[in-house]
Amino acid sequence: MSRTLRFGIGAGLVLITLITVVLLSTVFRPTAAPAGPPAITVTCLGGSEKTGLMADQEVKQILQSKYALTIDFRATGSLDQVLLSTDELKQRGVNCLWPSSASAQLVFEAKHNLADYPGYRAETVLNSPEVIYAGPEGVTALSTIGIVEKRNDRYFIVKMKELLLANVLKGKTWTDINAPTLRGPIIVESTNPTQSNSGFTLYLLQLSIVSTNDVYRPPTIQEARVALPTIKALYDAQGLQARSSGFGFDQWLLEGGELSSPLYAGYESQIIEKVVQNPQQATQILKDVRILYPDPTVYNEHPVLALNKDAGRLIDALKDPQIQSIAWKRYGFRSILLGVTDLTAFPNMPLADRIQTTKLPSAEVILMLQECLKNGACSK
Repeated sequence: MSRTLRFGIGAGLVLITLITVVLLSTVFRPTAAPAGPPAITVTCLGGSEKTGLMADQEVKQILQSKYALTIDFRATGSLDQVLLSTDELKQRGVNCLWPSSASAQLVFEAKHNLADYPGYRAETVLNSPEVIYAGPEGVTALSTIGIVEKRNDRYFIVKMKELLLANVLKGKTWTDINAPTLRGPIIVESTNPTQSNSGFTLYLLQLSIVSTNDVYRPPTIQEARVALPTIKALYDAQGLQARSSGFGFDQWLLEGGELSSPLYAGYESQIIEKVVQNPQQATQILKDVRILYPDPTVYNEHPVLALNKDAGRLIDALKDPQIQSIAWKRYGFRSILLGVTDLTAFPNMPLADRIQTTKLPSAEVILMLQECLKNGACSK
C-alpha cells in the first residue's frame, strides 16, 4: 500500500473518531440540575411561645438548606399582630403573620381587604390545646367539690361553668373550699386577652360555656351579646395580666406557681418546652404543676398567614416532617401530621391523648368579645 494511501486512510479514521466523539458528547451531555428556589428572607410576626422553635439551630439549618429560607421572627402578641393596618405591615416590611389561633386569623381576615395581599394564603401548621395550670393543693380542693376529675392520671375540669359562676363570680376564696395555704379569691388567671392569644382563647371558651346550655355549640350573636357583661366581670376579676404567653407562663413559674396564681391558663406546649429545655428542673416542675384539661377545651391552632407568595414558601417548609418532629419533641406543639404526636416521647408527663374540644364562634362574635374586653363595649 502506498504511503499516500496509508496517510489518507489514517486521516480519515482520525476524522471519523473526532466526529464520533463530538456526536456522543452532544447526545450524552449531562443535563444541568434545575436551579433551586431563590434564597429569600421572610419577616414574620409570631406568638412569643414559638420563639424557641424559630431560634432552634437545627430548624434554621433545615429551612435554609432545604427551602432557601431565612426567617426574621419577631415575637408579637397574636391580636396585636392581626390588628396592624396594611400600611403598618408594609412600613415594617412584614410579609408573614403567625398568630396562635384560628380566631386571630378570622380577625385579620375580617379587618383587612385581602385584595391588598396578592398571593395571600393561610394554613395551620401546629396545634396546642388550651389548658389550665394548677398546683397539687388547688387540684385536691377542686376535686373534692367535683369540679376536677382524675382519669388515668390525667386531670379534667368537668364543671367549668360551676367554677366560673358559682365560685369566681361569687367571690369565693380558696379557704372556702378547704385549700388553707392558698390565699385570695378563686380566679382563673391568664395573659391579657386584648393582646395575647392564650388569654383570648380562655375568654372565648368562657363565652361559649356561659352563654349556652350546650358548650359544644358555639354561641349565636344574640347569646354572646347577653353573656358579655358576665365575661367582662370575669376579666375585671383578674387584675393586671402579662402581655405575652411565653413571658406570662415563665412569670407564673418564677413567682411560685399555685402560690401566686392557683389557676393559670396557657398552652399545653409551654410546660413540655419548659421540661425539655430545663432537664435539671424537670422533676421539681412536674412535682409542683398539674395540667388541667377543660372538658371540653379549645385547640389553639397556629396558622401561618402568608401575606404574599414568597411567604407562602414558609407554610410548606414548616410542614416538613423533620421540623414537625422537632416542634413536638422539643417545644411541645402537636403536629398536623399523623404519627408525629407520640405521647410516649414524654413518659413522665400526664398528657391527655383524647381531648374533647368545642368549636370557635363566628368572626362577628369574636370581634364583639374583643371590643368588649378592650374597649368596654359589653352592653346587651
